[in-house]
Amino acid sequence: MVLTFGWIALGGIASLTLMQAVVVNLHRRFLQSSVAASIDGAFQPQVAVILCVRGSDPRLADALRAISNLNYDQFLVHIVADNPNDAAMGLVQREMATNPRFTPSLHFLSAPSKTCSLKCSAIIEALSNLEESIEVIALIDADVIPDPNWLTDLIMPLSDPTVGATTGNRWFASANPNFASSVRQIWNGAAVAQMTCYEIPWGGSLAIKRSVVEDCDLIQHWSDKFCEDTTLPAKLKARQLRMVRVPNLILNNDESTTLKATFHWVSRQLLTVRLYHSAWPFVVFHSLFSATCLVLCLALIPILFGSGYPIGGSLLAIGFAFFQIINALLFSQIQKSNLAVINNRPVDCQVRPCHPGFAAFLVTQILYPWATLKTIFTRVVSWRGISYAIRSRNQIEMIQYHPYPDTLGSPAKNGERNSIN
Repeated sequence: MVLTFGWIALGGIASLTLMQAVVVNLHRRFLQSSVAASIDGAFQPQVAVILCVRGSDPRLADALRAISNLNYDQFLVHIVADNPNDAAMGLVQREMATNPRFTPSLHFLSAPSKTCSLKCSAIIEALSNLEESIEVIALIDADVIPDPNWLTDLIMPLSDPTVGATTGNRWFASANPNFASSVRQIWNGAAVAQMTCYEIPWGGSLAIKRSVVEDCDLIQHWSDKFCEDTTLPAKLKARQLRMVRVPNLILNNDESTTLKATFHWVSRQLLTVRLYHSAWPFVVFHSLFSATCLVLCLALIPILFGSGYPIGGSLLAIGFAFFQIINALLFSQIQKSNLAVINNRPVDCQVRPCHPGFAAFLVTQILYPWATLKTIFTRVVSWRGISYAIRSRNQIEMIQYHPYPDTLGSPAKNGERNSIN
């Protein structure tokens, strides 16, 4: 019986390896592709760039400066905070005072909605105050530093009438890497590949036609939602529109983090998929299947040796070792493909590859299913210091509103300030 379980475990990690290799290869091939040839190079719509802020992100000042230096001529910036005394607004005011090119419209939530997240409230506030000339809405997160071509590349696919929205993707390569940053980077590497395969958009770099916002009644749609991005694919498909992921649009986040913050961040990313995306069953299967294989291998190897099956134990140990080596190689492939995109964009600094150790991979393999299980049973979630009760996908309740802690003078914990996102 023990030997039979050993063969099952070996078959499991072989199947898991093949599954992950296919997803990584699809992502790698996607990044080597180009945007559809139907794009009109003369497409120059008036764009509103919406930035939602809550708390002073470590790179917010750089993000504001980068937004002002976009090489697209026809865009207006709308910045939304839930509180006029938020620390982020101090940075915004300083940038406005020192940079004559930076002239955003500022908005504040006089009464944040209790039926959706603060970010959804902020987006709705900005959309309700747009200029009539605006044709495209572009969303960007406060921890994203766009290069000069970001907006041009993001909106160009929208020239195709069958495209309703476009998105990019994220990468994490910390300027001061620590163990927790490595774990976040490994998980995100796998998540980026899944987002490509499952067509999961990222709100940190997202553009939508204004006509789509109106036709899909997105203001009403977002009024009872926890997030703005994962809900989009279903709305677009209902209108026979496509969401295009721009292959050369991956933006890097170089902030450090902690293991606790990473766990909560991963759980929240998974929650948005659970609530709003059809790929959730596949994500759960992959996560729990990975956990089952890990537990079986670690438990059965010593049992096989102790039960007089040294050959079976050795084969399973070798198979498990190869599985970990292949995981590292697959991560390396994802990293190489993503950095080829990032380092080909017009930015001042190049992102160097990181080489996480075996322990980081093992901890990621433990954290991922644990976060998935937590997500399955989550009924209350904290995001940027606000707790939300999750009654259903269309019933979100803000438990209690209060300004962000650093608004009141107390610093936020490192790693928990990853923008309003």
